[in-house]
Amino acid sequence: MRRLLLLLALCTLLGVLPRQASAQTCNASPSALSFGNVSPIGLSAVSATGSVTVQCTWPAITLTPSVQVCLNMGGTTPRYLSIGSNQLQYGLYQDAAHSLAWGSSALGTTPISLTLTKPVSGTTASATVNFYGQITANQPTVPTTGNASTSYSQTLSQTSLTYGFFLLFEPGCAALTTSAGTFGFTVMATVINNCQISATNVAFTSTGVLNSALNATGAITARCTNGDAFRIALSSGSSGSVAARQMQRSGGGGTVNYQLYTDAGYTSAWGDGTAGTTMATGTGSGNAVSINVYGRVPAQNTPIPGSYSDTITATITF
Repeated sequence: MRRLLLLLALCTLLGVLPRQASAQTCNASPSALSFGNVSPIGLSAVSATGSVTVQCTWPAITLTPSVQVCLNMGGTTPRYLSIGSNQLQYGLYQDAAHSLAWGSSALGTTPISLTLTKPVSGTTASATVNFYGQITANQPTVPTTGNASTSYSQTLSQTSLTYGFFLLFEPGCAALTTSAGTFGFTVMATVINNCQISATNVAFTSTGVLNSALNATGAITARCTNGDAFRIALSSGSSGSVAARQMQRSGGGGTVNYQLYTDAGYTSAWGDGTAGTTMATGTGSGNAVSINVYGRVPAQNTPIPGSYSDTITATITF
């Protein structure tokens, strides 16, 4: 009889243990990842940070108060934001130094892993982890469309959450079999129109008299976003007139008439579009292009000897 009572007591004790399998769950809520405005001609990498909030729930009584959660990122690498057939390469990482790629146990790479512990009071615990994106440097030919800022994006659906509740030892991501399904999110960037310019001087050779024309060539180097239409205007300089430019003598006392042109035939004066002048125009490719500036000093009465110069401002509009 005593042995039977012990057996009945044990059965009663087992009957009050919680059924944990159905009450222990985890889920993930990611943010979108936005790189904001990106200028490919800047040639630099662009970084952004996103986050995933993980929430896990226990029953009121549990023998496994800890849980390992693994956030798996599948799909092929490198990754690309796109619009139509145009692509912008980027990567996803676990660290701000962009040294550890965000991977997946199923692919033999490293997922994001974190451990949560059941709170002393309550049955739910949550934690937020950051992930880091970086657009790859040196992609100058990524285009805009319609000569306007263009949104590139990718929706990531190859994500999954696996988890395992435990008492003492983490099971490791590769050993986890319980899945909470996918937690897709969107990565996006806006590729903007942008231009950069630099210039070399137009330097005429020294001469004694101005009884024949002097010619010289300089250059403006322009780099504009692929697909970006642009135009370049040249200011009037010290004369105040784009149609009648003059170089001034250092120290004063004389001027030399000259003009700048868009063509080697010296037929189209390069100015701001007023007074019969024209502007250089083009469409960017993302690569630097050199545009010649043709200068001419026409034959004229020779002023007193000295050094003559003018300062012109080149303005690119896009």
